[in-house]
Amino acid sequence: MKVLITGGYGFIGSHTAERFFKEGYKVYIIDNLSSGSKENVTIKHKFYQMNVEDKKCEDVFSNNDFDVVVHLAAHINVMDSVKRPDLDVQSNILGLVNMLHLSSKFKVKKFIFASSAAVYKSIGRLSLAEEDELEPISPYGVSKLAGEQYCRLWRDMYNLDTVALRFSNVYGPRQSIKGEGGVVSIFMNHLLNNKALLVYGNGEQTRDFIYVEDLVDAIYKTAEFCSCSLLNVSTDSQKSVNDLIHSLKRFHTGKVEVKYVKARENEILHSRLLNDRAVEELNWAPIYSLDEGIEKTYHWHKNYHKQDAVKIIGKEEGKKEKKGNSSLKKLLPYFENILSFLIVYFLSEFSNNFGIEMGFDLKLIYIIVISIIYGLKQSSIAVLLSCSLFIWEIREVGRDIVSLIYNINTLIHFSLYIFVGAVLGYSVDSKETEVSSREEELKELKEKFNFLYDMYNESKLVRQELQDQIISSEDSFGKIYKITSTLDTLEPEKIFGQTVGIIGEIMKSKDICIFSVSKNQDYLRLISKSKESNIDVDKSIKVRDFPEIENLINTKSMFVNKRLKKFLPMMMSPIIVNEQVLAIIGIYTMEFETVSLYKQNLLRVVSSLVTASLARAYQYDEAIYNKKYISGSLVLKYKYFSQLLKSKIEAKIKNNTDFILLKVQEEGWQDGDIPYKIEKSIRELDYMGINDKDELFVLLSNTKSEEAQFVINRFDRININAELIEEGEYYGNLHAGTSSA
Repeated sequence: MKVLITGGYGFIGSHTAERFFKEGYKVYIIDNLSSGSKENVTIKHKFYQMNVEDKKCEDVFSNNDFDVVVHLAAHINVMDSVKRPDLDVQSNILGLVNMLHLSSKFKVKKFIFASSAAVYKSIGRLSLAEEDELEPISPYGVSKLAGEQYCRLWRDMYNLDTVALRFSNVYGPRQSIKGEGGVVSIFMNHLLNNKALLVYGNGEQTRDFIYVEDLVDAIYKTAEFCSCSLLNVSTDSQKSVNDLIHSLKRFHTGKVEVKYVKARENEILHSRLLNDRAVEELNWAPIYSLDEGIEKTYHWHKNYHKQDAVKIIGKEEGKKEKKGNSSLKKLLPYFENILSFLIVYFLSEFSNNFGIEMGFDLKLIYIIVISIIYGLKQSSIAVLLSCSLFIWEIREVGRDIVSLIYNINTLIHFSLYIFVGAVLGYSVDSKETEVSSREEELKELKEKFNFLYDMYNESKLVRQELQDQIISSEDSFGKIYKITSTLDTLEPEKIFGQTVGIIGEIMKSKDICIFSVSKNQDYLRLISKSKESNIDVDKSIKVRDFPEIENLINTKSMFVNKRLKKFLPMMMSPIIVNEQVLAIIGIYTMEFETVSLYKQNLLRVVSSLVTASLARAYQYDEAIYNKKYISGSLVLKYKYFSQLLKSKIEAKIKNNTDFILLKVQEEGWQDGDIPYKIEKSIRELDYMGINDKDELFVLLSNTKSEEAQFVINRFDRININAELIEEGEYYGNLHAGTSSA
């Protein structure tokens, strides 16, 4: 998979490049380095230094089969856009149209455009949704709105899958003090330079601040999952400038001076973007609070402040030195011209004083030499000085200045000096202009040659990589990533269900089991098992009965059954999230010759990818905990319980993973302690949830019908009446009032 990121060396672009690289993409960057820095991106990538409106961009597209284009390159300074709106048109409009044209021409699968909250008409509204009225108040906002319309046009006319993301106020490491929403970086810069924080107005104006890592998470998920054309990317919250200052004071050890000045005219007082569509569409939620984001941003600014100061000093010294050299270079022709004239003057005086007659005119030679070396400008000075010296020499022999005007000899000398100086000076200047033009053409040709040569070498590398992939396609890590990319979901149940099939395909085994580890690490519970497996595995295993499993949990390391012990898998690999073993992958049967170090490394790679998917899933669960469960209980709301049931049905069809659905026959359960009693009577892998009529259900994972009776009897003993729901009636009961499936 290949991603092209325009503006990839900038603040958001560099973080985006890192995220896509971590997800297995090959990263390509177009940047003109007008505001970005190469130091921002340390991952392996391919860089093209050019403007996004440059015609040479077509060579980049034609030479690379991009899957995704993330268009972040833009002129981002709102205040500058008011003074110089033409800059917005050049980069934000012409550059975007060029990228859209090339993306459609070369069959890019997804085009992501970075829009802005600046497109909204925000006056009179506290929160803004995608369908709200649009009325930008700056040329920057106008250019972003036009960009959205171009994206919509390309989507409709050329079937290019475009998505416009409207960012709220983004902050984080690497942000400069310029651009929209840069108040955080401006405050950081002032703090570390012991300057007062300047607040316009009373500081109660609010913004929707989003940390850059949350933002790039949404950008990546847009590339992977999004099917709509427009999303707000925000925290759906408001924080005032005073809140921001309060947060900064928590981390800054020095004195924080704040100055309140007159409010700016036409400043937006409150800005907040609703993110419901992004949360729903992308299975995404912002993770970082303002305090957490500010802390990470502050430490980054603090660590790099000294380095930046040294660089700035170095640049200033370099500028002074360069300026001094430039001034000296400009003055040097004048100095040499005057020096040459003084030499001519002293030679003339010497010859006159000693009565030496020369057969040639020193002044004429002086004019010729200066004209040939420096051209018309210096030759004019040489002519003027030579004429002055000629007049001076005649006055010494007693002639008056008035008589010189009528002297034919004087006029001939003046005319000769002027003619020689003008002709030679003009000829030299014309030649230098022509040479300069040729050099410029040669420079452009060299640049084009180097660019095309790089394209050629890159094509050779791509061809070689493709050959290598074809040769080793059976065991390539590219295949591993392609398969494990299906794990990129935010539902733990679905991840476990899909992992069995993935590992079976990669490891060439039909007997794969996944066990969850109980919170106290005493038991393993069978979560999922290969559909075609015939091995008999206990659904509950005591950890203390198997020292090898106990050691695996304690050391968090892989186990290989080299002694072929009974009842143990051939290989076991832990799934570790937040330094805790949450699950264990077990491969029970393998051909003996395949039990190699290579297969161990293969399983370790897959386990790490599963771990990454689970970590994101649990992190997402924590972020939406209040939305997912009924307040004060572990009862899933209808929307999330129906999603869970769907995942369970898919796992049953795909892997034969059993489960049972029980309906609790108790009215008014919300007001009593029934959920609490049920929670104490079921396992960690079982769930409670409701249907669309608020009826309570219990989902028993990895359970058969005959085993469910034990649970029903257990409920009876605590005065809870529950009945078994037949498999064909799952959705009929979940959607009350509908017919059975």
